[in-house]
Amino acid sequence: MTQGPNITSSDRVLIVAPHPDDETIACGGLIRYCVKNNIPLSVVVVTNGGKGHMGVVRYQESINATMTLGLPPENITFLDYPQALQYLFNDNWNHPWEEDGNSTQNVFAYQKNALYTGDNVEKNLESTIKDFNPTIIIYPYPNDANPDHWGTSSFVEYATNNLNYTGKKYSYPVHVASQWPFPRSYFPPMNLLPPSFLKNQINWLVFPINDSDEKIKYKAINSYKSQLQEDPTFLLSYVRKNELFIPYEQGTVQEKPVSIDYINNNQFPPTLFKDPVGDTLVKPPLDTLYSTVSNLNLMDLTDIGFDEDNNTIWMSLKTVGGPSKIGIYNFHIRGFGSSGVNRIDVKVQNGTCNYVMLASNSLKPDSLKGKVNDNGIIIAYHQIY
Repeated sequence: MTQGPNITSSDRVLIVAPHPDDETIACGGLIRYCVKNNIPLSVVVVTNGGKGHMGVVRYQESINATMTLGLPPENITFLDYPQALQYLFNDNWNHPWEEDGNSTQNVFAYQKNALYTGDNVEKNLESTIKDFNPTIIIYPYPNDANPDHWGTSSFVEYATNNLNYTGKKYSYPVHVASQWPFPRSYFPPMNLLPPSFLKNQINWLVFPINDSDEKIKYKAINSYKSQLQEDPTFLLSYVRKNELFIPYEQGTVQEKPVSIDYINNNQFPPTLFKDPVGDTLVKPPLDTLYSTVSNLNLMDLTDIGFDEDNNTIWMSLKTVGGPSKIGIYNFHIRGFGSSGVNRIDVKVQNGTCNYVMLASNSLKPDSLKGKVNDNGIIIAYHQIY
């Protein structure tokens, strides 16, 4: 592990939080550093953290916490979307997700009466990024088990790609393992360490916090009384001598000039992303798998493969124990180009691959083939341009 992120006086730092409290528990020490060194910093909170009155309560708690850290309220933007970001990103991009009506009602919402759609979330994020013009964006770890956290990460990736953002990006872990941080309670003399099974699989950055700032972070976290009532040990576990961050790493794929047939040649597309082993992600609506799958390793991804030739996009995945016979695997791709953003969505269930039209910019393939065996899943998405 190395020290970082390196933040200088010439930087402008944008922190994106899924809920009111994530900015403080994950980045409270970093916020203090920026405030004390007069480094421009802005916070965007994506969801309201709860329906009705609870959303207002958590809004005020977030204001109190960040003010304790030294950040004035005008430096915080509340998008005020419901805690359903996984649905807004994957399923409800254009069709509104309904929760007590279709519009945000709180007076602090960034876009008044905005429909609950993924398209609106992304546009709001784009606007805040363009308005603040950050050199550094800090947002949730993409493999976080909480759906609002990985949903926020997906929205940030979408927005920065669409904007051709060239600054630095870092992510922060929150829900990466059960009973993490360890030990789970208030231990300010200790260091915040990554989960043991992820220690050597990720390029961790350590951001140190001095004693006085650690005490201020503790006071700021105590502003979240509604959350401390539910589980005080979790939030207070982040009052440690450091915070943890992960640098963004860009994968690259070059289009092949000739056709490749991964389905029939018993090979897999090149690995684009190697998922850390042991971070099984089981989220609604897959909760029922707890009672039906004896080995959840079947849902623990290890490799995501990708390749492209002159008319076919190849996608693949592997899991620790081979694909589940009853699990559902969804492939979601967003393509950014001069013609705008297009999306490809494929669902694999019971060994069958089907494309899904989930938004106005969804592409229907000319043909779709799939192969599922004990080694993994391979999909051939054929499109004539």
